[in-house]
Amino acid sequence: MIYSLNLSAFFCITLYVFFSAVLNAARDEAERVVIVVNENFLDSVEIGEYYASKRGIPKSNIIRLKTSNEETITIQEYTDTIYNPLLERLQDQKKVKGVQGTHADRYGRKSMSVAVNSISYLVTIRGVPLRISNDPTLLEADLGNLPPQFQVNQASVDSELALLLAPYTTSMTALVPNPVFQRKYPLSTDFSRILRVSRLDGPDTISVKKLVDRTLQAEVEGLMGRAYFDIGGPHTTGDEWMSAAGELAESAYFDTDFETTKKRIDWGTRYEAPAIYMGWYRQDAYGPWSAPRWSVPPGAIGFHLHSFSATSLRDLNKGWLAAFVKQGYCATMGNVYEPYLDYTHRPQLLLEHLLEGKTFGEALMYSYPALSWMGIAIGDPLYQPFKHGLKQQLQAKQAGPFSTYATIREINRLRAEVDDSAAIAYARAVYVEAPTLALAYKLSKLYEANHQKKESVEALKIIRYITVFENDEQILVKQIADQLHKMGESALALEVYERLIAQRNLNKVLRIALLEGGAPVAAAMGKPVQSSRWNLEARQLKAPPQPKKPTAKK
Repeated sequence: MIYSLNLSAFFCITLYVFFSAVLNAARDEAERVVIVVNENFLDSVEIGEYYASKRGIPKSNIIRLKTSNEETITIQEYTDTIYNPLLERLQDQKKVKGVQGTHADRYGRKSMSVAVNSISYLVTIRGVPLRISNDPTLLEADLGNLPPQFQVNQASVDSELALLLAPYTTSMTALVPNPVFQRKYPLSTDFSRILRVSRLDGPDTISVKKLVDRTLQAEVEGLMGRAYFDIGGPHTTGDEWMSAAGELAESAYFDTDFETTKKRIDWGTRYEAPAIYMGWYRQDAYGPWSAPRWSVPPGAIGFHLHSFSATSLRDLNKGWLAAFVKQGYCATMGNVYEPYLDYTHRPQLLLEHLLEGKTFGEALMYSYPALSWMGIAIGDPLYQPFKHGLKQQLQAKQAGPFSTYATIREINRLRAEVDDSAAIAYARAVYVEAPTLALAYKLSKLYEANHQKKESVEALKIIRYITVFENDEQILVKQIADQLHKMGESALALEVYERLIAQRNLNKVLRIALLEGGAPVAAAMGKPVQSSRWNLEARQLKAPPQPKKPTAKK
């Protein structure tokens, strides 16, 4: 008997089996996520249950502890109210199997030899303490040749929990090398004694819930926006990491800006639609990151490398992570105490793994060299920012506020893989249907690179019809005005500058940038008085404040 095969049906069946396997694997991983909440903290349980419902995690996987409401706790509090109760609950639920010891170690941790671990990720929720304070009385008597800076047992709670299933003889002093650091294909046995830990936390309950929602939105739509890298840090090694991360973003065709001087990214720098931000070395969030209103794409990744970037997750004026979450970033990392540069998250490794389609949880373990140390991460460990590629984003023809940046990525791809003519044709076609300021500027620069001056100017004339500019668009609009001036359209450029400078409540740094940019345009248009007035105001704003004169005593 001769059998005939319908190839279309065969391929449909094959694809169905493949995608079913992928979906089942994702569902299985979600079902093995363990959520840890603090019953003593208002809204901790609510957030844990909200996350579980959104991700399809069984409610039985939520473990309720009763621990301190403070962000910083002692080792004793950690072992008595987090470590030991959590280990017992995991055993009771058969998520961890092994042989229970009969005594505790010097820190009070109950001993256990783990044989089976079925946990995919451990997620701590807002309200679970953040960091463990140092206790010199619990340091080992003989620390050998351990450098003085590592003779501490302070750490982040999450980094200690990563070793919850490690041999009970594991010391809390100093750090433990991460066995899966930089391992692209770790074995399942690699995770038998360590846990992958992430946190859903932030300055308030609403912000944390939004993080969950915006993470899921980004998985459906794909991450859209621009990439920014601030490379003017204090050490060459860190700058090399940031540069490598930036090159990865460029290779993925993101429109990418680099700040390579000691001048920091601030109000005078283009910073709209930050899908990816990585920089260093400022202790606390400032400028755009401290703005109460800033448009951040769903799923945005934010990382500012500093020794104390995660000192608090509740105070917007301390460190970076609380500010990131408040603004809408969905994935970020930081340090609760001094980690030393070699033992911090590697931004280029994190981005490399994410671009390969890995989850945030996988990328964290790949990029972090130390456990029982100072690092934490905020974000859903199941989050896949590049679950859907650029091609799928474009096919979906989404009309959201950030969809223009998917178009710009495609323009960059066409320039790299085909030629400028193809990129211009595509950009022009999309621009006619859905013009935006970002696309207008991109198209103008494309025309300019191909010596098409008239077309370059025409692309920017959309600016005539826009009278109100959002905070995050101000510098882009300034760049459009500068491009018009450069192309000989100084009258329109001056008009744009006048509209920008006339806006109320401009940030001081931004106003200086606009005044200094507009002054030469006014001069070129034969308006020396206006130019002088703008230059004078800029100098006055930049001048240090005068000391107050002492009042005369009566």
